[in-house]
Amino acid sequence: MITDRALSFDAWAGDYDRFRPGYPDELFDEIGRRLELSQNPQVVDLGAGTGRAALAMAERGWRVTAVEPGHAMLDVLRARASDAGLLVATRQASAEATGLSPGSVDLVTAAQSFHWFDKERAVAEIARVVRPGGGVALFWNVRDEKASPFVAAYHALLEERFGDADTGRYLQAGRPSGQDATRQAFEGLASFAPLEKVELRHELMMSAEEFLGMAFTASYVRALPDDEQVRFRADVASLLTTQGLAGLKEFIVPYRVDLWITRRSEA
Repeated sequence: MITDRALSFDAWAGDYDRFRPGYPDELFDEIGRRLELSQNPQVVDLGAGTGRAALAMAERGWRVTAVEPGHAMLDVLRARASDAGLLVATRQASAEATGLSPGSVDLVTAAQSFHWFDKERAVAEIARVVRPGGGVALFWNVRDEKASPFVAAYHALLEERFGDADTGRYLQAGRPSGQDATRQAFEGLASFAPLEKVELRHELMMSAEEFLGMAFTASYVRALPDDEQVRFRADVASLLTTQGLAGLKEFIVPYRVDLWITRRSEA
């Protein structure tokens, strides 16, 4: 089940925190501007993981509650918040049943996680906890294959290896299924305005080791039998070599951020 695979991230929370990319400041500027947030909004971050988004929002002075079902993920998040001197409330719970009070937050976010949710139940829970007129921001880092021959080749490798398998990815090697499912989750709901999609761009510097580490934070890779994981690692390493990247200290990996925004109705 997708829920089981979503929880499986807990087993490699440390690698997830180390290798998964963060988000550009521009993303949170855009959210604040489009939703006309106050200086210190009350935010709940669903499926918060190790806190990539939650901590970035807390650094801006936003009052963040991180909701995450995985115990190990929350342990990493709490440690990172403590090390940074940030106040982030945490709650071990699911996106579908947060336990938060009705109408208690100004903004609900889901960073790299909405595709794992039971969407009907999660949207109902979002409608319950966000105040009338409050906002929702769902966003994903997506490797930009149009801006990098290497990323395009890596996505072709994923397509060859996983094909139509239900991997839980927001985008299935470039196919729009994840975008369609996101849009459909809010369609026809009187409690929300139509979703608006905004695309942002940013670039990350990675070494070959870091890219391999990032690749192995994907649940669909970790779900492979051990011998197939070894084969997949060799395939990615070979790709890095043929693309002339293996010997570099760092290289650019271009990303876009897909940001989906909506407002809760005032009624």
